[in-house]
Amino acid sequence: MPLLLLALIPIAGVVVAAVAGGTHYVNSQLSPSKIQPVIREMPQSGLTSYTLRPQFRLNNKLLNVYSRTGTKLFRFVRHQAAPEVQGVTYSLLDGRDAHPLSTIHIGGLKSQVLFHASAEMVENPGLVEVHHVVADGENFRVFILPDGTVYQWTRQRFLEKVHTKPGSNQVEVREQIAVARRIGTRIWEIKFDERQLAADIVMSTCLISIFDQWNTIWGVGGIYFKSDKHLAAKYS
Repeated sequence: MPLLLLALIPIAGVVVAAVAGGTHYVNSQLSPSKIQPVIREMPQSGLTSYTLRPQFRLNNKLLNVYSRTGTKLFRFVRHQAAPEVQGVTYSLLDGRDAHPLSTIHIGGLKSQVLFHASAEMVENPGLVEVHHVVADGENFRVFILPDGTVYQWTRQRFLEKVHTKPGSNQVEVREQIAVARRIGTRIWEIKFDERQLAADIVMSTCLISIFDQWNTIWGVGGIYFKSDKHLAAKYS
């Protein structure tokens, strides 16, 4: 059997498993509520807006993050992965490349972000796992910060802060605190409420969804298999 085909077999297995049934967890915090959730929509003002775009001629090896006024704030730099490592790894650096803010490993069913010390964070969350979760035909990228708060990026490209409605143990409230929008084919605009979550966390977790959740019609496996562009256009 050709070596390339052998290498693709485990990768294909990850995608098939995710599409067929998603990832199931004993921890109920990672399972979106079966009861119809209450959606609290994003505010229309007071939002921070960043633009993510690849460096010219470097494809996705280097991505720059700009403020609304065009100031370069951050850079995502892709690492050269070892042959035995599946997935893609990036570092988030500040605009001067002087300080690493996080290391992001995008791995399909489970990704990880290792946060480093940052002036923007009240408390460094350390290592955060980002899980692929499927519920009722929808898929999410879910992560929990050390204070126990659950967040999830949705297929509709919202970042939701998840909590239960006061006085109820069942009704789930999903508060939209960020949204991503594709501009053309390679540029993204991310708007978020910086009062709710630090920019480091928003951008690091958003990168996982950009590369593995939103660039495929299956909602997972985008780092391995991109969807046909005509099919993917339905979700743009």
